[in-house]
Amino acid sequence: GASALLGVADALTLAGTDGAGLLEIPAGSNGRGLREAGVLPNAGPGLAEPASIGRATHEIAAGLAAGELNAVYLLHSDPLRDLPDRPAWELALERASTVIAHASFLTESIRAHASVVFPAESYAEKEGTITHPDGRIQRLRPAVSHVGSTRAEWQVLAELAQRLGLDLGILAGPLATAQLVDAIPFYGGLTLDELAGHGVRWQERAQAAAYPAAGGATTAGSSSDAPAATREPAGSAPGGGASATPAAPDADRALATDGALRLGTFRSIWASPEVEVSPALKFLAARQQLEISPHDAERLGLRQGERVQVGSNGHRVHATVALRDAVRAGSVFLQEGTPEENVNLLVEQLVEVRPA
Repeated sequence: GASALLGVADALTLAGTDGAGLLEIPAGSNGRGLREAGVLPNAGPGLAEPASIGRATHEIAAGLAAGELNAVYLLHSDPLRDLPDRPAWELALERASTVIAHASFLTESIRAHASVVFPAESYAEKEGTITHPDGRIQRLRPAVSHVGSTRAEWQVLAELAQRLGLDLGILAGPLATAQLVDAIPFYGGLTLDELAGHGVRWQERAQAAAYPAAGGATTAGSSSDAPAATREPAGSAPGGGASATPAAPDADRALATDGALRLGTFRSIWASPEVEVSPALKFLAARQQLEISPHDAERLGLRQGERVQVGSNGHRVHATVALRDAVRAGSVFLQEGTPEENVNLLVEQLVEVRPA
């Protein structure tokens, strides 16, 4: 986990080396910026103590299913494609009385469940800021004007809040940025002019001293501003990248439980509706494949390109076998975000693989 990675960083003396450290790779773009802005169930802007505890993603699904919540706002998210535990979200969306979606494309599930759909901005239409994993805040400027009835997302959210009785006082994009800066102490005083074209690492400003320190957490100004994310199970890099030294045979066998394999997931950069609808890119559209070690493939009698079914708890996903030396024996990987045969149908960590 993070503590082990920080131990490696200490052993390599990264903390004392300028420009070196550990960076978290967020699940989505601007993940660090959203977290620092307080888009968390248990923290407010600037990672401060929240006024009230919110709900994590799976708790929102459970609340909708139980009738504790009756409305959900999906901002650039299709839960049936993008989030874990598809069965739980299918039930949640069926029972929700109001589903508001901000989407670039009408996926099958949004078309089926959304009460209202706002056309979402493309990356080229956005205005605001984005925070890179290293803490550099950069300015986003629109490259093209909004097309058709598309409106800025901040504008739609501000108007919705006003109609619900909360006037945010945001009349233009820069005002939204100013409110963000005012709410985050370690962004204090930051201006769009200061960001210019190159951006600013907030850790290098005097206001970084306002970053909240917690037990064992890295404080601002350190070279390791956030723990690096790891993929479970550790020691593999399906689809490319560095791989760990293969484990000894005894260790490999220890990973398997009663013949089951431990499931990990990854997401292709091509797993998106934009790719699927583009005539020039659709040949790259992600299709479900099972990344498995040659050792396990031989043991199970599987060959490269063979169709298999991967199952757990009564659910099945069909996939094509892809042999990967980097995958540790006893584990397999499936893709997230595929339009069909999505791994989020499987909710257990241990799965069985058999010919389709």
